[in-house]
Amino acid sequence: MRDHGAMKQLAIITQGHSQYDDRLRDLLDETGIDPHEFHGLDYFGLAPFFVLAGASVRPVAHTHGPEVHVEMVYVEIADELHEPFYATLAAILEDAYQEGVE
Repeated sequence: MRDHGAMKQLAIITQGHSQYDDRLRDLLDETGIDPHEFHGLDYFGLAPFFVLAGASVRPVAHTHGPEVHVEMVYVEIADELHEPFYATLAAILEDAYQEGVE
């Protein structure tokens, strides 16, 4: 993934072509959470957890009349939050999914 100044890109979430930083993908895969639990977008349903762990989530969207169509979502983290993000995300996901994952 690319670095954007003081931000590191952790993921680009799109329909069928999501790209995740290897470390983030490994962490998510290890949780046992279904990556397609929300509209077939790999781990898209976890976006609020990414934010709670310190990441920024930036959509790329356009409108179709009164509806918004999201083409992709960028997940980015400030350099100084990179390591704490992983520790916090792991703890949040364990709390949220500990009973729901077999």
